[in-house]
Amino acid sequence: MAKRILVFTNHYYPEQFKVNDVVNWLKNEMYDIRVVTGLPNYPSGKIFKGYGIFKNNTSKVGKNLIINRLPLIPRGSGSKLNLIFNYLSYFFSTIFFTIYLILFKKKYDIVLVHHTSPFLIAIAPIIYKIFKSSKNILWDLDIWPQTLVGMKIISNKLLIKIIESFVKRIYKFYDQVLVSSQSLKNILKNRIYSQKLIFFPNWADEEIESKKIIEKIDISFDSKYLNIMYMGNIGEAQDFYSVVKAIEIIKHLKVRLYVIGDGRYKSKLKKLISDYGLNLNIILIDYQDISNMYSYACNCDFLFMSLKRDEIFSNTLPAKIQTYMCIGKPILAMISGEANSLINNSKIGVAVDSGDYSKLAEEIINIYYEKYDTNKMSLNCKKIYQSEFSSIIRKNQIINLIKSI
Repeated sequence: MAKRILVFTNHYYPEQFKVNDVVNWLKNEMYDIRVVTGLPNYPSGKIFKGYGIFKNNTSKVGKNLIINRLPLIPRGSGSKLNLIFNYLSYFFSTIFFTIYLILFKKKYDIVLVHHTSPFLIAIAPIIYKIFKSSKNILWDLDIWPQTLVGMKIISNKLLIKIIESFVKRIYKFYDQVLVSSQSLKNILKNRIYSQKLIFFPNWADEEIESKKIIEKIDISFDSKYLNIMYMGNIGEAQDFYSVVKAIEIIKHLKVRLYVIGDGRYKSKLKKLISDYGLNLNIILIDYQDISNMYSYACNCDFLFMSLKRDEIFSNTLPAKIQTYMCIGKPILAMISGEANSLINNSKIGVAVDSGDYSKLAEEIINIYYEKYDTNKMSLNCKKIYQSEFSSIIRKNQIINLIKSI
């Protein structure tokens, strides 16, 4: 009899997260799956059209997938107060729904928890494990309390210690913990047995791997310019203030940065662009469906990413790197730590340390005057992606884990 799998995740389709792929892989293996998630509201902060507390909150996909969308207070503007309400509302919804599953539904053999933020999502599955003796897997993408400190949400040392102690206790209830970088694996060795830790890096979405091109996109690119493109969330963590400072230094050159996406920092970014007189140098493009991204990226020379200078960010290997590698364009990055090392050591692009906008400007000038072999960088991106990060590798890894646990 096929194993039954219960998936807890803060985000699920139509929100764009890697858990969508994992659920599809397991569904195609004919496991019986139930996804417990919230009403989609990321990144806009508003509940997506067509969804609501009494609308489209339970659905069945095929013979073996049930999706339960629990009520929550949407993220709104992303302020601290909004996020607290969002986190707590979903937390209580999952607790009550887990009790319902325990009392009235057939046992699920495996519980997979997709943890982005907050860590509260890991609690309800523990309750399920206690009553149903399930095997629990934590896919840990957001390490607490380090993330809270990095985002300057907390700074009190006593509170940090309390949260860390709480998190350590949570880990004890999980049979396996998946992490997306070797650096995070090293951090967690101080909290759980190393035998429980599995390196499970990110991969590019199917729409990117398929390399489908749409004929018409909303903008035209001037080939006389060095065209650099950022795709993704526009938030505090991406440090767009330093990005603007770098572009200001080289604004006399024919260089354009296209920023595709949405997020709570976008309005501030618009003001910065205006204040620094960079309207011709930094072009903002509305959020695009992932299926359009490859078509936009094909028109640029470099793909860009950045993260603020902080220990937790230095220890991550963002999914954006694998996406960019799969596209096959050289990567320009302002990021420290493991991601920086991967980009520079593997010769898939050029990376400077987080916050070092003057060095970023210097490297853009080097690129502009063709001081790097960008064709070789592109080839390296494709080669390393296929050998280390492709979705086929991750698919086989998660399926083998489910079979063995």
